[in-house]
Amino acid sequence: MELMLWLDRGLHIFFGVLWIGLLYYFNFVQVPAMAEAANDSDGPGPAAIGKYVAPRALMWFRHAALWTWLTGFYYMMTNVWT
Repeated sequence: MELMLWLDRGLHIFFGVLWIGLLYYFNFVQVPAMAEAANDSDGPGPAAIGKYVAPRALMWFRHAALWTWLTGFYYMMTNVWT
C-alpha cells in the first residue's frame, strides 16, 4: 500500500509539472509564434500552427490536467480521508 501511495504521489507531481509546463508553452511560445506567423508573408501563416501543432498540444494539455486531477483525487481518497 505504501508503494502505491508513493507511485500515485510521483505520478501526480509528474502530471502537474507537465500540465503547468504546457500552460507556459501556450503562453510564452505558441501565442507569440502565432503573431509572428501572421506577420510572415513567405510562410504558411498561423493556420499551420493552428492546424497541426495546437491540437496536439491541447490534447496533451487536457490529458495532463485530467491525470493530475485523477491522481490527486485518488491520493486524497486513500491517504487524507482515511
